[in-house]
Amino acid sequence: MNNAIGLLIAVSLAMIAGVLNWNYLETKSKEIEMVSFVAIDEDVSLKPGDTFLEKHLVALDVPQKRVGFLNESAVLYEDRFTVIGLKAVREYQTGDVILLQELKTPPAELNLNPNEDAVWIPVDGGSFVSSLVSPGDMVSFYVAAPSAKTSVPAADPPEASDDQEWDFDGGEKEKSNQPMIFGGSETIGPFRIISLGGRLGSIQVSRASGVSSGQENVIGIAVTKVGDRYEPNAERLLQRVNSAGFRKAGVLLHPKSK
Repeated sequence: MNNAIGLLIAVSLAMIAGVLNWNYLETKSKEIEMVSFVAIDEDVSLKPGDTFLEKHLVALDVPQKRVGFLNESAVLYEDRFTVIGLKAVREYQTGDVILLQELKTPPAELNLNPNEDAVWIPVDGGSFVSSLVSPGDMVSFYVAAPSAKTSVPAADPPEASDDQEWDFDGGEKEKSNQPMIFGGSETIGPFRIISLGGRLGSIQVSRASGVSSGQENVIGIAVTKVGDRYEPNAERLLQRVNSAGFRKAGVLLHPKSK
């Protein structure tokens, strides 16, 4: 009888130990469960514009509990075929993880809201680094500010030209054949960039897609319509650009919104 009880106790303890051990192993297996992301294979180096091929890619295994932000921002290895055939937008080295935000193509058209028009402003290319600026950035322009009119001695009337119209102060137009003297400068803005020359996206995406932009010293901006006119800043800028004394505008780049 005592032997039977002892055997029963031993079997019960063994079963309890087995259950506890199984729970422990299950917990540990969850801790080391891996998630695989797409990364660049060993001895592979890609430059912007290179095409992703299957031989360039490898699975990078990350423990589930260490995944963090990669779960939302990186490409899963099981989805690697969505990457193959696309072009790199930056330089990749061995082990680099491919992020979803890097799989972009240039926009097909200007990004304008229903109440906006596009206006192109020629800027001073000598003091403006276009590769550091992208559509979506906010900029202001500094232009020569009108200061005063000067008297012009009586002379022969101008050849086949009407009196010039000046409307620098947003008031009633005034006719005068007297030149305008510009002194100092004023800043007008901000405006949202929608293009730089023919570039409608970042410089990296454009290069990767083989898009030739050209004329990046001509900035396209979105201006808001107010009735049959434009917002005051846009009206003022257009007056300066269309004035006889206009010189190519300088560019002030504003910090990106948080």
